Amino acid sequence: MIDQSLPPELVQFVEEQVASGHYRSEQDLLVSAVRVLRSVQDRQRQFREDVRLGMEQLERGEFNEYDEDGLRKRFEELKQQAVDRAKNVGGVGQ
Repeated sequence: MIDQSLPPELVQFVEEQVASGHYRSEQDLLVSAVRVLRSVQDRQRQFREDVRLGMEQLERGEFNEYDEDGLRKRFEELKQQAVDRAKNVGGVGQ
């Protein structure tokens, strides 16, 4: 049985998840939850690092300024790159 030191609403949630078949056991749910937590923390750590690097680039003057038209063009370029990437990923093994 689940550790009763959890708040009752979390105990109920865990029991519902196991009963619904989403998880085979409370242990499976716990393993999944810890993996999700680790993933979230890794993304947060990467985000903070990306912001730090971006701030350093700004301080060094390494950035581009865009007017409205230039920004629109850049956005269209980025959308096209995303479409091209999606096509390449989808085409692998086909």
